[in-house]
Parts: sequence; structure tokens; C-alpha cells
Amino acid sequence: MAAPLQLYKTLRLLSALRLPRLPQATPVRLKSRGLVPRRKKPIKKWFDPADKSWAEPIFKHHEQKQAQPEPQASMLHMVYRIKDHFTRPYWEKDILKEFGLFEKAYNPVVLKNTPDVNEKLRKVQHLIRIKPVSFPYGLPKDESDYKHCFLNENGEFVVKHRIQDNSVESEQAWSEVKIVEERLKEDAIWKMDKDTIQKEARQILQRFKVSEEYFKEKYVYKYNQDGQEHRYKGENSINRHRQDWH
Repeated sequence: MAAPLQLYKTLRLLSALRLPRLPQATPVRLKSRGLVPRRKKPIKKWFDPADKSWAEPIFKHHEQKQAQPEPQASMLHMVYRIKDHFTRPYWEKDILKEFGLFEKAYNPVVLKNTPDVNEKLRKVQHLIRIKPVSFPYGLPKDESDYKHCFLNENGEFVVKHRIQDNSVESEQAWSEVKIVEERLKEDAIWKMDKDTIQKEARQILQRFKVSEEYFKEKYVYKYNQDGQEHRYKGENSINRHRQDWH
């Protein structure tokens, strides 16, 4: 009698509990066990196809990019070679030679932005890198501006314009600058470039003459080639140990 009563209480207790509702099960056919039910997991909030909140920054960036005006095409290109041309066909090498890009890599060359030049550059675009030339400080206004301008690695043509000042102090300062520039031109012939230094260092390394000036060779002549036999065999007070070289 006690066993049926205990079973009845257990069934009432289980019916009073609220069990969580399991997700819907869909049958899946497997090769080994045939048709097996597999339960679907509930869709996460971030995985919901209808929720596009994660893409709002992308849409905002796309709208800002479309709102910006299209940049104007530059008049000039700064072009330099970034890859070797040893295994390339002859027509690509001819184009590199025409534009002065065949000899040295990373040597910038300024070219016009014209259709015929662009068509030739398109054929060797895998060997070169092109950057538009910009003028953030404007174009040169005087001939003296060309002495104080340079083209940096980003394609910016930086011009240092001359200050229009006709005072005595400015004229004296410019005269000193001219003297220094002329002196630098005279001293430029004695300066060595990077290629010359590397060539000389490579020759020293190939001839095994590294640090030769610090480790000088000391020759010991066995057959009196230098005519100073007494330094090796002795002629003063050591006759009993003398050994003739001949």
C-alpha cells in the first residue's frame, strides 16, 4: 500500500514542476544509424538575419565615402621599380629602359599623366609602384625656389618659397647662403656615394682583407730573401748555434 502512495505523490510533484520547453527536433539521416532526431538550437541575437545593427558603422562609412567629392587627377606620376626584371620578357624591359627604371630599383622617376604613358605603365604595373605627385605648398614662383625644393617618398613636391624681403640683413644672409652653396659644390667632387662605398667594401671582403691595417703580416724568410740573415740565424755572439741557409 505504501508503494502506490509514494508513486502517486511523485507523479503529482512532477506535474507541478514547470519543465523548460525543448526546441523543436528535426530528423537527420546519418549513414551509420539511419534517421536520428537532432534538436535545433535557438537563434542568437547576433546571428539573427533580420538584425542589421552590427553593420551600421559599415553603412555610415560607405555613405561618408560617397558624399566626398572625387579627387582630381594629378598632372604627374612618381614611378619607381620595386621588383626585379631578370626573368621578364623583352617588351617589359624595353618599357623600363624607356622610362629610366631599368638600372636601379626604388629610383623615383617623374612621368606625365597621359594616356599613352599610362598604357605603357599598365603593362609593367606588376614591377612598379605609382604615386601621384601633389603640391601641398604650391608651385615654384621663382628660379631660386628650385634650389630649395625636393620630392619626398609620398609624392609630395615640397617647395620652400623665398621670402620677399629687400632689407640689408636679408641680402647679407642670402649672400652667406650663396657662399656656402658654392663651397658645397666644390667639395661635392670629393664625396663618395653609397654605391662606391659598397663596391669598395665588397672587394675588401672578397680579397680577405678585412681589418688588414690592424693585423699586418710578419714574414719569416727561410732562405734569406731580404738579405738580413742575422735576424733569423744570428751572427753576433751565437756562432756555435749558427745554421747556414745555403
